[in-house]
Amino acid sequence: MRQNNQQIVDLLISNSQILVRSKPYCEALSQWGQKNIEQGAVIHRDYAIFDPLPDDTFGANVFLTLADSFTIDTQTLRCIAIPFYTHHEYNVEVASATEKFTIDLPLSAPLYSLYYEICEVMKFFINLLL
Repeated sequence: MRQNNQQIVDLLISNSQILVRSKPYCEALSQWGQKNIEQGAVIHRDYAIFDPLPDDTFGANVFLTLADSFTIDTQTLRCIAIPFYTHHEYNVEVASATEKFTIDLPLSAPLYSLYYEICEVMKFFINLLL
């Protein structure tokens, strides 16, 4: 579902990972090292994997928002901000190990600030900010 600059997807999260990518799936970019485990993310310029904290498989709403500013939610357990590059030849996707969704927002710039925020109520907020 998309309204203005927000899209909500119901994502089945498994294998303790949420991906945001601007290129096809790549096994080599999906490897977790000790430092990645400690920070809760694998970060590349156009490919990021975030640890959703719970280890079980579960469904969650992922809120994708294109906005000019970011305000952290009071129930946030983890928040990570990274630079994120997009490529016009590929769709930007949010994915888990079992499914993927194209991010259907007007992403025309090559660089965004990507904020990954996981809240205590098990709702996921991923904001792409200009």
